[in-house]
Amino acid sequence: MDQYTDDERVEDLKKWWKENGVSIIGGIALGLVAIFGWQYWNSHRTAQAEAASRAYDIFVAAAEKSDAEQTRQRGQVLLTDFPHSAYAALTALRLAKLATDNGDTTAASQRLEWVIGNAQLDELKDIARLRLARVLSAAGRTEEAGKLLASVTTTTLMAERDELQGDLYLAGNDAAKARTAYATALAASGGNPLLQLKLDNLAPPTAESVAIAPAEPPPPTKSVEPAVPVEPAAPVEPVTPSVEP
Repeated sequence: MDQYTDDERVEDLKKWWKENGVSIIGGIALGLVAIFGWQYWNSHRTAQAEAASRAYDIFVAAAEKSDAEQTRQRGQVLLTDFPHSAYAALTALRLAKLATDNGDTTAASQRLEWVIGNAQLDELKDIARLRLARVLSAAGRTEEAGKLLASVTTTTLMAERDELQGDLYLAGNDAAKARTAYATALAASGGNPLLQLKLDNLAPPTAESVAIAPAEPPPPTKSVEPAVPVEPAAPVEPVTPSVEP
């Protein structure tokens, strides 16, 4: 009976394996593929990060040599090969600054817009928004610059954002709003001397600060002295030459 029971168990096991063996083998295979795939992906990502780091170092070296053309070429290579890395956003920011220094505001705007659309870190996006707002403000497009500033939310950039907002208000001849923006920026910066100077220049005039210029005294009148009569000169007698005999 025991032998029969063991046979039944073997048969049941064979039957269960026949029904589920393929699934188990498939699951094990998938698990192994997932493990090795994850390891490969991590290894590939690490290698990509190292390659992007090396490319960024080469780009920075070219930028420090003030070689504009070489800097642009190295930067474009990095953006093409590693567009999703943090180095790509840093590279685009530096290329935008290079374009701004060269007076190419169109190229600078394109680089900054690329950062806003592709950067992985929100702080880098906000840095690009601030710089693009400055470019737009310099071009007289203050309304577009104001919209960009409204979307800046990084805490460490609040003082810079409010200062630029004050500059925009001042450009629009709205001194009251400019004063409020500068005061907010000053509080966020912890006491920036430049902001304090801007705020002081916008202080409303007071009675004590307005000096009343004294009236100019009338020009002095010249006193006319009476003419002194001139005595006539004594007549001069003619002198006759003496003639000796």
